[in-house]
Amino acid sequence: MNEIIKDILVFLKNIPLGWFDAFRHYFNYHGRTSRAGFWSFAILNSIIALLLYFISYYFGLVYRIQIFFRYLDAYLFFTIYTLLTLIPSFCLCIRRLHDLNLKGFWFWIWLVALFISLPNIYVNFVCQWFLLFVSCYPSSDSTRFGDKPKAWFTT
Repeated sequence: MNEIIKDILVFLKNIPLGWFDAFRHYFNYHGRTSRAGFWSFAILNSIIALLLYFISYYFGLVYRIQIFFRYLDAYLFFTIYTLLTLIPSFCLCIRRLHDLNLKGFWFWIWLVALFISLPNIYVNFVCQWFLLFVSCYPSSDSTRFGDKPKAWFTT
């Protein structure tokens, strides 16, 4: 039990390292990212995006954008942050797939299926569960993409 609590505290302490590591490897599609590195970025990225969403909403920085015949609400700070983290998120997902000895091509298949399935919520739900499953699966020891990454950093 003490070992589990110790691991959780180490993970919480290293969450900012995973977030900074994703930005340090901004355009790096090569190598591998550990499960802990992936989740530390995902957790902190979600918290920051949620805070920026609420700040934009609170200060009234919401703009309506017309795309074809539909209107979308754009929350200024949230939208800017999402665009800035889009490339590191893609790269991180591809490196996580490399950690599982899968080609990064699977990420693009998932992304296309996600956008095609947006009107159909059930297919979209399956796409999201696939990404969750892939991100939770344990790392392979040695793959064609390199040696197993250290606990928190991309190799």
